[in-house]
Amino acid sequence: MISFPNLTDLPTTPFSGADVVRGVECATSDGDGPGRVRVEVDGKPDVLAFYGAAPEAAPADPVIFLRGDAVEKRDGEVVANEWYVATTAYDVQALAEQFSASFHRPYVHLARPGILGSSGHHLDRRRPREVALVDAALTRLKAHFGWRRLNLVGQSGGGHLVAALIARRDDVGCAVITSGNTAVAQRNRENGWSADITGHTDFLDPIDHVAEVARHPPLQIIALTDPHDQRVSASVQTAYVEALRRVGVAVDHRLLPATGKLRHDLQLPGILAAFTWLANHSA
Repeated sequence: MISFPNLTDLPTTPFSGADVVRGVECATSDGDGPGRVRVEVDGKPDVLAFYGAAPEAAPADPVIFLRGDAVEKRDGEVVANEWYVATTAYDVQALAEQFSASFHRPYVHLARPGILGSSGHHLDRRRPREVALVDAALTRLKAHFGWRRLNLVGQSGGGHLVAALIARRDDVGCAVITSGNTAVAQRNRENGWSADITGHTDFLDPIDHVAEVARHPPLQIIALTDPHDQRVSASVQTAYVEALRRVGVAVDHRLLPATGKLRHDLQLPGILAAFTWLANHSA
């Protein structure tokens, strides 16, 4: 049965970098459980991990976070990044509980396919299957926990997912996209790539789906950008914002300094922006 994880049951050993690169297959026996939700896309199952908590008597609608990519290219080879191989399931759950308790609201970190305990292939990210799996997991979690609206925060590759999801869903309250890869083809052109950095050309590009967002826009869209971002350029992020505005969707686009040597990490400001918006706009 689906439930939030118990912190004391979670491992304190770091996640496997090798698993991220080679992928994690879903066994036929894998199913729902504490911090686990099983979904199927095109007849093929995966189980996505989730971390979080819901304080007693807290407002119902959650903040749901989708983190950025867990790999990078180093000396021409794709490897798990330093953050990932130093992180444990215990760490992720502890941080989720901190946010939930501090803001007195349900908070969920939904693990993308292939990372943080989810089955799937992280090297296939930004393709339609990743979006469909996350979308299906959100639908199942919403039904199980009785949520009314979802409030989504996505950093970098997670921002790509949030942008893709708001084109599909009509139940999003606040959507926060931080350092988001939301104009994938433009990023490829800027870097002289013939394909996405994943090597795939069949990526889902959120900028191509702004008209769908306009049919059922979230109550609020916030985009956070460092003008000097060296991983996903500000011009890529701004192109998506401007495309939304051209179809009549309002966006609160905020420029601010990011942390990290590539001026890319705006994860914490994004989560805080969502909680702040909720504090001012809901019970």
